[in-house]
Amino acid sequence: MSEVPRGPDWWQDEDGRWYPRHVSSSGESSDSPLAPEDVHVEVEDQGEENLPEYFARTYGWGSASSEDEQILVIDSGNESADVDPSFTTLTERTKTSVHKPLKLATPPDLFSGILGVIGAAFLIIGSFLDWGKAGGSLTTGFVNGMTHSNGIGTLITGAICALVAGLFLVGQRKRWVGLSMIICAGVAMGLSIYSIADLANTSSGIPENLIGRFPNIDLAFANKAKLDFDLGLWAVLGGSMITFLSGLSGFKRHT
Repeated sequence: MSEVPRGPDWWQDEDGRWYPRHVSSSGESSDSPLAPEDVHVEVEDQGEENLPEYFARTYGWGSASSEDEQILVIDSGNESADVDPSFTTLTERTKTSVHKPLKLATPPDLFSGILGVIGAAFLIIGSFLDWGKAGGSLTTGFVNGMTHSNGIGTLITGAICALVAGLFLVGQRKRWVGLSMIICAGVAMGLSIYSIADLANTSSGIPENLIGRFPNIDLAFANKAKLDFDLGLWAVLGGSMITFLSGLSGFKRHT
């Protein structure tokens, strides 16, 4: 007797209880008078978790199938190495996508970038201006950076510094970016300092040159002749210093 049917051939009495086919309505077995009691004890021992074993033992369900027969298996969806490929599963196995953590964009180095742009602008503009002009007793004459000095060198280094400053502004915060700015600024600073020394040396030789060319020239006039530093030379010198500071800042802020 059971509250639920244990097989397709179980029958139900008026009270709603289920009995196997070999138990009659009168409570007697067709095979033996003790069969109902034996079956009753056996059925009562069957739990819900033993149903597959009970059906397999009683009715032959779940027995090995032929090679051509496909068995329907319901599993948890976990793939294992010992799964028979002839079995069909009701669980759809889907590949789990791996979610990679989002990489945040590197923020731009505005301080180093803006400082580099300003310094590069001074280098580029100053390269086209006059680096020296007549002074003292001299009334005419000038020294152009592009024609008479190192204006081409400061122009090239200024363009490179502007490019590196752009890398700072787009978030390229690497050590090599700051180092590149330092090297270019150092070259521009070297060219500027060399130009200052060369212009000062030229200026000191002007009186002697005038006396040699004009023996009757007034010595007081000749000794006052000189060249003064002009705006272009100060611009490239200041621009090289600003870009150098920009490179140092970017080098320290690298990621």
